Amino acid sequence: MNTQQNHKKPLNSKGAAIFKKMLEDKRAIHEHLQNGGKLTDLKDKYNFLDPLSFYKNK
Repeated sequence: MNTQQNHKKPLNSKGAAIFKKMLEDKRAIHEHLQNGGKLTDLKDKYNFLDPLSFYKNK
């Protein structure tokens, strides 16, 4: 007997949309670099951040 029901969560979450946008941006940047482009060409279109450092400013 199967007493467990399958409950699917809705895919309309805010995090899903952000993650999808991140994957699309990653794919576009990857294609640009594979075609010989440079990151400096993309600095106006995408917001590149410096990596966080926990040891900075101590």
